[in-house]
Amino acid sequence: MSRARALSLTIALALLTPLVAAQPAPAPSNGPAPAPATTPSAPASASAAPPAAPAPTDPTRGDRMRAYHDAMARRRLASAEPMRVEQVAERVAEAEALVSFGRHEEAISKMTEVVEHPRFDLVAEQQEGRAALYLLGHALAAAGIHESARAYLRKSIAAKGAWDQYGPYARRAVRRLVEIALETRNYRAGLEDLASVPANAPPEIRAEVAYMTGRAKEASGDPEGAIAAYAQVPQTSRFWSQATYLSGLIHVERGRPREGENLFCKVADPKRQDRTTPVFADERFFAVRDLARLALGRVAHEESRHDDARYYYYLVPRDSDRLAEALYEAATTRYEKKDYEGARELLDELKALKTHHRYEDEAQILDAYIDLALCRFPEADRKLVAFLKEYEPVRDGARRLGQSERGTRALLSAARSGSDAGGGEAAASVTPDQLRAVAALVRVDPLYGELARKHAVLEREAGGLRMASGQIGDMQRSLATTGGVRPAVEDRSDPIEKAQDARAALDGVRRQIDDLEQARAGADKIAPLRKELTELEARVGAGSSAAAEAAAAQASAAGADLPDLLRADATYAAALSREVEGIRGELGAAEAALAKDALRRLDLRLSRLLRRARLGRIESVLGKKRALEVEIEAINAGFLPKDALDSLDAARFLRDNEEYWPFEGDDWPDEFVGSESLK
Repeated sequence: MSRARALSLTIALALLTPLVAAQPAPAPSNGPAPAPATTPSAPASASAAPPAAPAPTDPTRGDRMRAYHDAMARRRLASAEPMRVEQVAERVAEAEALVSFGRHEEAISKMTEVVEHPRFDLVAEQQEGRAALYLLGHALAAAGIHESARAYLRKSIAAKGAWDQYGPYARRAVRRLVEIALETRNYRAGLEDLASVPANAPPEIRAEVAYMTGRAKEASGDPEGAIAAYAQVPQTSRFWSQATYLSGLIHVERGRPREGENLFCKVADPKRQDRTTPVFADERFFAVRDLARLALGRVAHEESRHDDARYYYYLVPRDSDRLAEALYEAATTRYEKKDYEGARELLDELKALKTHHRYEDEAQILDAYIDLALCRFPEADRKLVAFLKEYEPVRDGARRLGQSERGTRALLSAARSGSDAGGGEAAASVTPDQLRAVAALVRVDPLYGELARKHAVLEREAGGLRMASGQIGDMQRSLATTGGVRPAVEDRSDPIEKAQDARAALDGVRRQIDDLEQARAGADKIAPLRKELTELEARVGAGSSAAAEAAAAQASAAGADLPDLLRADATYAAALSREVEGIRGELGAAEAALAKDALRRLDLRLSRLLRRARLGRIESVLGKKRALEVEIEAINAGFLPKDALDSLDAARFLRDNEEYWPFEGDDWPDEFVGSESLK
């Protein structure tokens, strides 16, 4: 048995633990998230029995690697050669190439073998050793395994001599820890990870700590402390624009719009780009700059400074993702100032973009109301009728989707894959076109993106767990048969395959129930299937509990020899597979809850806009009636209406090649001919 093969299976098993032990998703910092269908916790089947193999306390999983090294050393399978710096540098270069190509698991395997080697201490204080330690944490973070990544990155910061010679890898580790905290929104844990950063660290590193302090204080409900921390972030920091913008938001929320506007102006200044170093003026700076300009426009709009608001919205560039928002909000502020022609020009510019945006439905209502304000009642009524005809079916479709599990799954599948929402199987009583319209209008909570990423990481690592389980079986039989190979066909059943088969059977029964409900079948046909579904769910739960008890009994006899470690890892793999099934169900329930909440908010928004459209139609009818009354009053007073006067004006009906001579009386003295003057 090769040493690298023995190491790789433990790495694969150790990497999945932070995924299945973590919560499905953190709560967003800007407000409470919709409650999922089930509270994120350990799966019910696993809680019925003690865990088969408790998760190690070391988040780096180094204790498991050391156990394998000791076992192989006792069997004289470990290499006796000392670790050389040249070998570490070569492995680091290979791992960097793998990370650049997105092959994070292979990079993790190579770096774990180096960092957890018993002789790694010989090169740990060399630059190559520091590079290996940082690269392992970076690869783990890129793969979504944040707990282990944080542990290695903390080691990279706190290692002896890490900050000597300007500490290049310690600085990179600090930046990576900050990015992990921002990605997971676990700001307090990120601040704890940075506790070992020395006070004499470089200025850009102290700026990273200050920004993380501000985010942690803001999340904990200390806005004034957050403002003080954000003020310590200098302009040379990559987080200066974010810190200044967030400080402005806090001032506005605390009822200090003038202070907030001053901070927004620092970021939104059109000349800021010319004075900012290109290294720091990256894409994040420009995104925050556009947000600051929108914030300035909104503050001015709230204070009824409509001209200032129009100027701020005008600063949003044409290539910005926020251009549609700026145009719509600028049109709104011009409408409130009664500059209806200016509002119409902005809406025409918004239409010229020919892109879908979040204000697509509200812009149509504003367009019709501008016509009402200009007394163009027929045009307004025509636009409102078109809006009602277009969006009433969409609102009804969103309601049906929210009430149908099948429809919600179809919408989630399209959102997860980015495919055409109407290209697959349509939901009950919802056409593909309506499904596409709902998918285009629905505004999913940003938390859904985090859930989708966690789901993708879970599925990827579950595939790695399956391969690791197969490798464990190969090694166990190799040790037992002295060089045997894994047979092509095995009599024993794989618990992971059995779990997948059971889940497929449950999905099949659920699909049959959905089909019968769509066909409006009777209750006598649906009831037996529901009973079968309940029995299958109970059977799957009982099987998982029995497997957990057997795994726990097997794990109790684990020893320190190589076969014992393999047996313990096989048990641990089985326990992880059951936890994966539980977490997969919880993630699915949380995604469905967010999708239903998004559909509910879409229903409320469209219902509000449809009510405005109906009220607008009433105003258009009343406006037409009032216009007729004014015209009748003018005729009674002896004034002809404008269209009647226009009908008497012959010049307006001439073509471009025709000429009109006005009537000048019966006699034309300059055209006497013949004997007109004869007596």
